[in-house]
Amino acid sequence: MRTFLKAIALIATTTVAIPSITQAATGSLIIGQGAGVTRKTIIDHAAARPPVPHIVIAQSQPARSIPRIPTGQTVTLSRIQLKDVQYRLNLLGYNTGFPDGVAGKRTLSAIARFQGTLGYVATGQLTQSQLEELYTRTRKNHYQKTRIYPEQTVPSQPPLPQANPGGYSEAGKATVRIPKENKIALDPQNPPSIHGLITGMRGDEAAGFLKTEGYEECVESTGLTICRKTTRNLEETISVSKIGKIIYGVTRTVSFKTAAPRSAVLTKLAEAYPNLTRFKKMATSASKTCLEQYAGNANSLLAPAKANPSDPETLLNLNENCRNFYAIELEGGRTLTSMSIVLYDSHPIQLAEEKQTGIFQINTEAADELKF
Repeated sequence: MRTFLKAIALIATTTVAIPSITQAATGSLIIGQGAGVTRKTIIDHAAARPPVPHIVIAQSQPARSIPRIPTGQTVTLSRIQLKDVQYRLNLLGYNTGFPDGVAGKRTLSAIARFQGTLGYVATGQLTQSQLEELYTRTRKNHYQKTRIYPEQTVPSQPPLPQANPGGYSEAGKATVRIPKENKIALDPQNPPSIHGLITGMRGDEAAGFLKTEGYEECVESTGLTICRKTTRNLEETISVSKIGKIIYGVTRTVSFKTAAPRSAVLTKLAEAYPNLTRFKKMATSASKTCLEQYAGNANSLLAPAKANPSDPETLLNLNENCRNFYAIELEGGRTLTSMSIVLYDSHPIQLAEEKQTGIFQINTEAADELKF
C-alpha cells in the first residue's frame, strides 16, 4: 500500500515538473499554446460568418487620345503650292500670316495644329493624305467656285502637279469630252497667279507682300491696291482689286524700256503659265461672250472697277458682263513693247452681294421710319 502511494506521488510530481521545465526552456510555451487555441477559435467563428466585401472605387482617369503616326511620305511643295496651302489653312483658322510660299515658323505651326486636329502627330510636314484632307475641307470655300473652263467643268484633280499639262487625269479622259478647239483647261487646283496672288484669296496684306517682291509706291484705297516697280529695263504695275478683303481681280502690266524679244518672253510665260499660254490668244473664260469681247483687250475689263472700286453698281455690272476671265496680252512684233496679265473671278462679288456685306450693305433706317 505504501509502495502504491509513493508511485502515485511520483507520477504527480513528474506531471507537474515537466511543464515547468518546458516553460523554462521555451519561454512561454503554455501561454503560446493557449493563444494558438484562442486564435483558431476566432478564425473558425470568422469563417462561419459571410465575408465582408472589400470595395475599391477606381479613380476616373481622363481619356487619352494617342496621336496617329502619319502614313505615307511627306510631300514637297513648290512655292506656288505652298502659298495655296497657306491660304487654305488661313480659311480654316490656322493662321499662317500672308501666303508667301515660305515655310516659316507660323506656317509650320499652323500645319502642326492642323495635323493635331486630324489626330496625327504634329510634324509640321504634310503627307499626301493630309494634304487631300486640307483640300476637301476648303473646297466649298473657294475651289468649287473657281471653275475655269472653256465649256465644261474640269474634273477634280489631286493637289500635286499632274503629268498631263491640261489638268485631266487618265481616268478623266475616258469620261470627259474635251472640246475640239481647246483640248486644255486651267487646273482649278492651281489657278493662274501673279506673284502668288490668286482670285478668291485674302488680299488685305497685299501691299506688304508686294513690297517683299520689290514693288514700291503702293497706294491703297477702298477695294484697290496699286504697287509699282521700276528697274533698268522695266516699268511694272500690279493692281489688286478686292471686295472687302477678298481678291476678285489681279492685273500686271509691264512696259519694256528696252525692247524684249518675243520668243524669250514667251518662253518665260510658258514656264509660269503652262496652260493659259496654250489657249487661243492666251485667254479663256466660262462665258463665250466675255471671251469674244475682251480677248485682245483684257485691260478694259477691269478698268471701270479700278476707276470706281467702291461703287456697288460698277461691280454689279462687271459681274453681269463677265463671270471670269484669264488672259495674257503682248504688244509688239518680234520685239515687245508691253505685256499685260489679267486674272478675274466674279465669285467674291456675288458672295458679297448675297450676304449684303461691305459696299453692298444697305442701310434700312429710311425703310424703318416708314409707317403703314
